[in-house]
Amino acid sequence: MRKILTLVIDGLGVSESTEGNALKNANMPNYNSILEKYPHSLLEASSESVGLRIEQPGNSEVGFKTLGAGQVLRQRSALMNDFVDKDSLATNAILKEAVEHAKKYKSTIHIMGLMSDGGISSNIKDTVKIIEYLKTQEVKIVVDFIADGEDVEEKSAITYIEMIQKTGVPIATICGRYYAMDKNEKWDRIKIYYDLVRNGVGLKIKEISLALKNCYIRNITDKFLPPILVEQNKKLKNNDVVIWTNYEDETAKEILLALSNPSETKKVKATAIDNFKLILMYPVDPKIDGTVLINEEDDISNNLGQYFGKLDLTQARIAVKSSFDKVSYFFNGETTDKIPKCNNYSIEIPSSESDRSLEYGAVAVTKQIVKCMERDTDFILANIDAADVAAHTGDFDKTVKVLELIDECLGRILESASLNFYTIIITSTHGNVEAMGEPDAVITANTTNKVPFIMLDNKVDLVNGCLTDVAPTILSYVDISIPESMKTSKVLIK
Repeated sequence: MRKILTLVIDGLGVSESTEGNALKNANMPNYNSILEKYPHSLLEASSESVGLRIEQPGNSEVGFKTLGAGQVLRQRSALMNDFVDKDSLATNAILKEAVEHAKKYKSTIHIMGLMSDGGISSNIKDTVKIIEYLKTQEVKIVVDFIADGEDVEEKSAITYIEMIQKTGVPIATICGRYYAMDKNEKWDRIKIYYDLVRNGVGLKIKEISLALKNCYIRNITDKFLPPILVEQNKKLKNNDVVIWTNYEDETAKEILLALSNPSETKKVKATAIDNFKLILMYPVDPKIDGTVLINEEDDISNNLGQYFGKLDLTQARIAVKSSFDKVSYFFNGETTDKIPKCNNYSIEIPSSESDRSLEYGAVAVTKQIVKCMERDTDFILANIDAADVAAHTGDFDKTVKVLELIDECLGRILESASLNFYTIIITSTHGNVEAMGEPDAVITANTTNKVPFIMLDNKVDLVNGCLTDVAPTILSYVDISIPESMKTSKVLIK
């Protein structure tokens, strides 16, 4: 078969505007030359085209899951929207049991999660509906507010705080997601949030808006808000209930493990909560002692990676460690099962390179791509996330520089692909770098812009489509039968 390298450059959206567009402001001769020489089209990577809500930006996890599946999958955010809109709250036995538990022990239900409408990890509109339902049940409720500042504007927390305040339910704590939702085993951050909600250790304040103002003056944006104690006597106690309202699982594992099953982690000095009840929207991890409200039913057992495995083809997955789950777990259909003849390359960033981790990661991924091409691997999937990570910080100049480095990496990849007879496909899972706002109005969130689909083969013509079409297009290109599950999608080659 033809050998394929699929290179996913996160955050690479398409916009004609030059204002706040790092992609158009970066000096990228290799990328621009590719666009001039080779066929390319545009892909939808957001909203209903990838199973999300209308006008909801895409994200890396959803994108890679869709790339692998080759079909539209109902994503968790859309399923949860249905759940809270169809009287499921009032009839759900698990939720009823949690309410009865709180009534029986005269305990408190803590609504805990990321409070924004970014739609990647959670959606505050769903959370408000859960709160409004619980208010009818005459139980004690408080909100443990995790501030976003990454998937939405970096200083927008007050908007979401006011949405909670309108419900009349008190906010007990506030903290940035940097601490509460770590996913990279930075347990010192998790300990800070754990101590806030469990032990009441935090900055005691009288007025939320004033506390936010003081943080912003010190250039501390929402993502990095320190632990703030709004209600001093509302920490987690024995018999309490936590309803974790996030639907994304990677950023939930560490804090929920510390809260529900502290004996499983030695990294945080945590004490068990007697008779504690944890309610999750979706499954997170087998070690977490909680009950799940919503079940997913999508069958993605025959996605691209698993399909290639059944055909005995050699494969490689390449990404930096912090993003490796995207090219493996999510692309493979949210399974940790080993795929035959698939080599995984999760690249560690040495502590000595922490100041230039994005640059180091991009170069290291490039080197591994070249090695895999030299070994004649049939299908290589690689992810470079450096530009997206830079864009999420809001640093425009940094993002431009990272894009220029990625362009240098592209030059090295092109050279090796030519020598080793590879067809390269370049795409992205969502936009970001192309719409970073203005200097006084920085935007760090993902966009709903289309993303490029570039195939470095002058013998083909391409049409526009969406991320679901990539897998059947690859199969058609290498002359392999398209499985039934992908036949609702189209082939992008004319």
